[in-house]
Amino acid sequence: MLKNWLMNLSKKDLPSKFLLLILFFISGVFISSFFNTTNLIGGLTLLLIGLIFCFEEYLFKNKINFAVYLLVFACGFFYFQAYEKYQQNHSSLLLNGQEIQNVKAIISNLPICQYNSTSFEAKLLLPFQEKVLIRTKGSCEEFHYGDKIIFTGKFEEPISYLDFDYKAYLAKSNIYSVINYPQIKIIDKHQGFWLKDFLYQIRISFQKQIDKIFPEPERSFLNGLLLGEKRTLDKDLEVALQKTGTMHLIALSGFNITIITNAVYAFLIVLGIVRPKAFWLVIIFILFFVVLTGTSPSIVRAGIMGGILVLSYRLGKPYQIKNALFFAAFLMILINPKILRFDIGFQLSFAATLGLIYFSPFFNRVFQTEKPSFLNWRQVVATTFSAQLAVLPLLIFRFGYISLISPLVNVLIISLIPYTMLLGFIAVILSYLHTWLGIIVGVFPYLFLYFEILIIKIFSRFSLATINFGGFSEIVFWVVVIFFLLILINKKYVRGKTKSI
Repeated sequence: MLKNWLMNLSKKDLPSKFLLLILFFISGVFISSFFNTTNLIGGLTLLLIGLIFCFEEYLFKNKINFAVYLLVFACGFFYFQAYEKYQQNHSSLLLNGQEIQNVKAIISNLPICQYNSTSFEAKLLLPFQEKVLIRTKGSCEEFHYGDKIIFTGKFEEPISYLDFDYKAYLAKSNIYSVINYPQIKIIDKHQGFWLKDFLYQIRISFQKQIDKIFPEPERSFLNGLLLGEKRTLDKDLEVALQKTGTMHLIALSGFNITIITNAVYAFLIVLGIVRPKAFWLVIIFILFFVVLTGTSPSIVRAGIMGGILVLSYRLGKPYQIKNALFFAAFLMILINPKILRFDIGFQLSFAATLGLIYFSPFFNRVFQTEKPSFLNWRQVVATTFSAQLAVLPLLIFRFGYISLISPLVNVLIISLIPYTMLLGFIAVILSYLHTWLGIIVGVFPYLFLYFEILIIKIFSRFSLATINFGGFSEIVFWVVVIFFLLILINKKYVRGKTKSI
């Protein structure tokens, strides 16, 4: 059956069929994630309606199509169940409630400092297995990725809060235990993966150079732009970024990685490196950059899509952004299917890119982006509206608010971001030669940073900067979702009428 289905495919059909197969696999994973939760009926009903509505012309055209898609859907469904079962069986779940002495582990991520404590993930060594989250009173400077530690403490089940399912948040990273303030001692250094350790050392060194050149809050903002670093972000600035809808600037995404990749590609060509060699160097750079910046979902997604884009140029094939997006999502979900439902970073990044694909044509026409404009405001507004509209349901459901002034603030500052990143990067590199050289060149990116932060803080003070839905956020979420579905149904109905005339 599958062989006949593949033989009947034409080259013209391949991209659309490929996309449909990925969609059904992802749908199977998503529905499977609702099992053993109170949201099973709602999630199942919504997905089935969506699948039937979107794909009935493919599903029921012939029995082979239906069987193949159903098989792929089932693979996604059971893949999540098998993954979840395996992770729980190989986790620290059974250790919860016990106080255990002299447990050895290796720190597996960059420590996070907040509220006078430091937390980090640690990979347990035999006879134990998998990861735990450790909170300690030590400083971030004391603990580093790859440190081998020995600790004595009580394994506890993570506690969820009324407005935040902290247990699910940790479970997406396969963490089922928290150890609060154990007796802990570092017994060795650099025991993690050597490449990750090396890149993290570069990251830490880069951050130290930024600290030497720039004052606060400019230094933390530049850290966010170049490295996606949020841990050192000034609290007032963080609130201002949220209110103005500009938090995406420091959540490294396709926008940031495109700027950096293009700069590297141009630099290599200027050096006289031929394009085939430059291609492989850019691919390696993207891989290193993803690891260097902490492998957040948005940067991993952008890195995969960036790699596909560069590869399409190399092969002379057309780049289909929609297929690239879903293929990136498929690879990430294959590695960890829990991110589909439990990782807000992955969801926002995926939804925003989807908005750029589907909503940009409409907003490009509305704002006539083909016309020249000051600070390229037409294109910026169209892009902002496209991304914001797509993430609107998620923002309402997850955070309970939306930013009303996001388009205006983005128009004022986003055209300056590429220059800020480029000049900031150059200043930091020059600071390795001499600190004062970095400080002198750093005056230019500092002026950009100062202006951008000033605009963000000014607009964040407006009383109507955001709409907070409070306890009505879930109701508003479903209203928005139903509204979107009605628009899709109307467009489908009109398109069908047009074809029949």
